[in-house]
Amino acid sequence: MPWYVLLIIALASLALVVAMLIRLGLIGWRLAKHGMAVSRRVAPLADGLARRTDEITVAAERLSADAGQLGDNLARMQRSAARLQVVTQTVNDAMRPYYLIAGWLSGEKEWSDLGI
Repeated sequence: MPWYVLLIIALASLALVVAMLIRLGLIGWRLAKHGMAVSRRVAPLADGLARRTDEITVAAERLSADAGQLGDNLARMQRSAARLQVVTQTVNDAMRPYYLIAGWLSGEKEWSDLGI
C-alpha cells in the first residue's frame, strides 16, 4: 500500500476524531449553558423556600410557647369561673332575705308566704 493512501486514511481518521471531539464539546457546552440557566432560575426559589422554612420553624416554636401559655391561662380562667360561681351563689343566698322583705313590703308577696 502506498504511503499516501495510509496518509489519507490517517488524516480522515484524525478529522473524524476532531469532529467527534468538537461535537462532544458543543453538546457539553449546551448542557452547561442549560444547567446554568436552570440554576439561575432555581437558586432564588430554593433561597425563598429555605427562608420560608425558617419562618415556619419560628412560627411553630412561637405556637408551641403560646399553647403552653394558653393551657395556663385556661386553668386560671377555670379557677376564676369557679370563684365567681361561689361568689355569685353567696351573694344570691345573702340577698334572698332582702328580696323576701322587699316583696312583702311592696305587696308582691303575702305574709303567709313565709315558707315556714
